[in-house]
Amino acid sequence: MATAKWATPGTQGTNIAGTTLDSLANLATSAFITYDNSSFLDFEGSVVVNLGSLTPGSGGSIALRVFSCQGSDVPDNTGSVGGGDVYIEPLLAGTGAKVVVFKMVRFYPESLRFCFTNNSGVGLAASGNSVKVRAYNEGVS
Repeated sequence: MATAKWATPGTQGTNIAGTTLDSLANLATSAFITYDNSSFLDFEGSVVVNLGSLTPGSGGSIALRVFSCQGSDVPDNTGSVGGGDVYIEPLLAGTGAKVVVFKMVRFYPESLRFCFTNNSGVGLAASGNSVKVRAYNEGVS
C-alpha cells in the first residue's frame, strides 16, 4: 500500500521582487512579481517577505494575491480591487524589520504572478524588502 507524505522541500530561492516593494504606499498594491512554475510543477510553497524597518499601525497586515497565467495571457493587475487567491498575514507591532511567512500558498502548473497589498498603516521602507519562495510537493512511497 502506498503512503502519501511530504517530499523533501526545495531550497529557498533568491529575491524575486527586486525593488517592487520599496516605498509601497499604505493601501497600495504592488506591480506583478513573476514566479514561473511551468517547469517545476510544484503544488504549493511558502512565500517569505522580508520588510525593511517600519512601524505598522495597530492591526496592520500585508496581503499576497496569486494569479495564474495561461500561456502568454497575463491577467490585468487587479490585486487592488480583487481577484486571485488571497493570503493575509498580520504584521507585528513595533518598529523594526519584519519577516512575514505566507505558508501553504497554492501554486498552479504555469507562470504565476504575485502582488502584495500594503495594509500596514504606513508606507513600506525604501529598501530592505524582498520576496523569496520555497516550493514543495507531496511524495508517495
